[in-house]
Formats: sequence, C-alpha cells, structure tokens
Amino acid sequence: MHSYSHGWFQLAFEEELEPIFTPLRFASRSLMAVRNPESGVVRVFDAVCPHRGAHLAHGGRLAGDAVICPFHSYRIGLGTNSTDGFCVREYPALLAAAGLFVRLSERESPDFPAALADMASGHHVVRGFTMEATTSVEVVIENGFDSAHFRSVHGLMNLPSLSVSTGRFGELLGDGHFEIPRSGWYESADAGPKLRTHYLAHAYSPGVFISELDGDPPFRYRIMTTATPAEGGRCTIRLTLLLPTPDGKPPHERFTTELLSYSRDGLDKDCAIWNRLDLGMTPRFTARDDAARAFADFCRTFREA
Repeated sequence: MHSYSHGWFQLAFEEELEPIFTPLRFASRSLMAVRNPESGVVRVFDAVCPHRGAHLAHGGRLAGDAVICPFHSYRIGLGTNSTDGFCVREYPALLAAAGLFVRLSERESPDFPAALADMASGHHVVRGFTMEATTSVEVVIENGFDSAHFRSVHGLMNLPSLSVSTGRFGELLGDGHFEIPRSGWYESADAGPKLRTHYLAHAYSPGVFISELDGDPPFRYRIMTTATPAEGGRCTIRLTLLLPTPDGKPPHERFTTELLSYSRDGLDKDCAIWNRLDLGMTPRFTARDDAARAFADFCRTFREA
C-alpha cells in the first residue's frame, strides 16, 4: 500500500453529496465537501477541527466562509483563518462527469480537469456503481495497462501489446487493439466470431483511469474507473460510463444496462485476484509487462514530496 502526495482522486458521486456538509474519507484522512447554498459551488476541506479534533461535517454550521464547530462553537475558517484564529486546509476540487474529485497537492500535471472535459464532450454521462476491494488503488488502475491479464481473466481472443507514451494532457497513455468474442443483443448473427477494437488507456493518477474502446457501433464508448484508498487495506472503486451521443439523444437504455453489467462482471473477476494478491512481494516483470512497468514508474512520481 502506498501513500500518495499528489494527483486527482474521486471522493464521491455527485448525487451522494448533501445540501451543505458531506463527510468524506481518503484512507485515514477525514475530509468534507461544503456546498454553498446560494451558488451551489462545492469545495473540499480537511474536516478535523484544529482546536480539539471534532469532525466539522457532523453537527457543524456554515457561517459565511467559516464553520461553527459543534464542540466549542469556535469559528473555523474555510481555507483562511477566521476571527478565532483557526482554519482548515482547502484542496482543489472538481465536480464533473457525475463525480466529485479532489487533488491532494498544488501540482497540476496531469491536467485532469481539461482532459475530463474533453472526454465527456459529446458524451452522455452515466453514473455506474461503487464496489470495495481489499487491495491498493494502483493495483486497480494498473489493470488497464496489464496486457497479459486481458486474455486470461477476461477472455480476449488476442494477447494485446500496449505501446505507452505521454498523452496531450500529461497522462500515461496505452495504445493497442482488442479482439473480443462477439456476443450481445445489439450484434448481428453473421458479423463474424470476433470484434476488433482500438483500445486507449489514459491514467491521470494512481487512482483515476479512462479507457476508450472504438469498434463497430455501438461498440464505441469510454469508461472511467477510479480507486480511492479506504481504511483497513481496502479501496473504493467507482465506475462511470461516457457514452457517445452523435445524434444528441441518450444511448439505448438496454445497451447501457448491458454495459454496466459487463463492467461489473469484469471487476468481480478482477477482485477475485486482487483480494488475494500478496502486495508485499517484489514483482518480477517480463517483456509482456512493459506497459504495467511504465504505470509503476508513473505512480512513483505521485509519491514524491
């Protein structure tokens, strides 16, 4: 398990946020989302009162740019000192694509906000689901760069080779092709035994990943998978669909349901492996692991002070 000093992570789905205060967790860290009741703007702060340690999102009252602590009624400034001399730290936050994201430091690269705006443009956002895994966040996100596992765990017909590079927003980019067995109500019976798709993997941090699959319509979509550290050696996984809308209409409901079911089934198969991994062993990478090795190098840059 690694502790990260930098990078964007998803803390919640937007619909999970309360009208004003929402308690949030990042590993053992207590955070809170604060929504301005007039503007609707959502900001993220440390949630522990610097006076005596009370959780400000449980019983606190918003008073302008401060929170009245439920324990001793001191004014705790949101990002800057209040008249009582206390404040909690603010973190850069992004409310987009049905999710709330936070950046843990002032380091801006990769430019995930710009990338997400680009990825979501012309797409219908579908909030997917949340699940837990007993593993680390980088194991979950590395999955998109682990070439060899796609065939053995997910039944691909080829063993994809992923070339890695730096994307235009500073992300780690993996590029390859998948040969997927044809199945599903949306495909014709005479279409052939396999579907060849172009696959692009975008990692914006050790905990945020967007995959692109571009095959025959409707097999063109983007999936955002995020992993956020939880306590007890666990992490929270969230999945969101970004489905193209070339005619401006929402995607077919049945296709959306099928894709969510397919995605959950895939993550269940992954979790069967992840939950039993020995995270303390030192990997012995092979030539097939070049993309996974590149992702490990990418993650190390987020642990730097």
